[in-house]
Amino acid sequence: MKKILTTTLTIVLSLILTFTISNIFSLYNLNDKLTFTALTYLLFIFCFITYILLSIVYIISKKIKKEKIGIKKILSILLLFISLILILGFIVVLNIDWLNYYSIANSSPFYVFILVRGLEFLLPSIILIVVSVILLLKK
Repeated sequence: MKKILTTTLTIVLSLILTFTISNIFSLYNLNDKLTFTALTYLLFIFCFITYILLSIVYIISKKIKKEKIGIKKILSILLLFISLILILGFIVVLNIDWLNYYSIANSSPFYVFILVRGLEFLLPSIILIVVSVILLLKK
């Protein structure tokens, strides 16, 4: 019951912080029409904040119980955090590419930009996620 309450409170706090941050940085206003770019930013901000809050709750609960947190768990949390930063970089840089893309001036179609940015950002992120999961599952 305590875990369900903690998770629910974390999600509610994440939603509040997501819309607060998006309103501060003018990413999305509740009166505006929701675009795909705004939705992408909102989802990422929500996931990012939820991950950070759940990591903090996990570390605090381990400290309260006076349990030892292994270096593998700390490293896996750090690797997942870095992978989230890389995914954010992919989204931001791809949006900047889209704004600067001019189909007549560029001889390559836009999906080439997506593939290149995917190799730059998503491939290392996937590798970090796999390494993090392997560290967590390895005893």
